[in-house]
Amino acid sequence: MKTPYPDAELDDYREAIHGRDPTYRHVAAIDGRPAGLFQHYRIADSPEYAEALALGEDAIGVDLFIGEAGLIGRGHGPVMLRQFLRDVAFPFHGIDVCVIGPSVNNTPAIRAYEKAGFRPLKKVLVPGEPEPEFLMRLRF
Repeated sequence: MKTPYPDAELDDYREAIHGRDPTYRHVAAIDGRPAGLFQHYRIADSPEYAEALALGEDAIGVDLFIGEAGLIGRGHGPVMLRQFLRDVAFPFHGIDVCVIGPSVNNTPAIRAYEKAGFRPLKKVLVPGEPEPEFLMRLRF
């Protein structure tokens, strides 16, 4: 039996679907088949998060989730992420700086983001998150 998603998680997606959340979500595809999710957002649209990051510049944030276990760790993430930023997120926002904040303990994600061109910036504590983020930055 599958465990249902928590209502709070589903509420986040409902808010986006109804246009009440400034996070934009896109289905990630590999070989034409849905494989995960991208989301992008302007950091300044979330004042509490922007304050925690203290970037000192306008930037977008991005997240990538590959949902199929057999596709994780195969090199898809960095290639897809760069293409998504170049073709979708940067033109949409008109901003050429992006940050991403994997958990400090998520070494595979950190390596993948480095392969995509992100460079370490700093560790930050974000309110409500259980672990610090390893903030990384990319300028396109």
